[in-house]
Amino acid sequence: MLMAGADVTMLCSVLMSKGFDVIREIETEMCNWLADHDYQSVRQLQGSMSQKYCTDPSAFERALYMRAIMTSKPA
Repeated sequence: MLMAGADVTMLCSVLMSKGFDVIREIETEMCNWLADHDYQSVRQLQGSMSQKYCTDPSAFERALYMRAIMTSKPA
């Protein structure tokens, strides 16, 4: 959700099921993922998969369309 441009994500259900200690685990995993993918911060990550920042917006739209076709179930 952050990569698509979200400012926040919902954690309520995971906090209710696993308790507040899961926040440390989420933070650790998020920091590891960011480092593994060469991001310096969450701010840099935000919107990185948004069409707004795509060098070829029409190619982005075509890719989404093709993905929708390939993953849709037959009627």
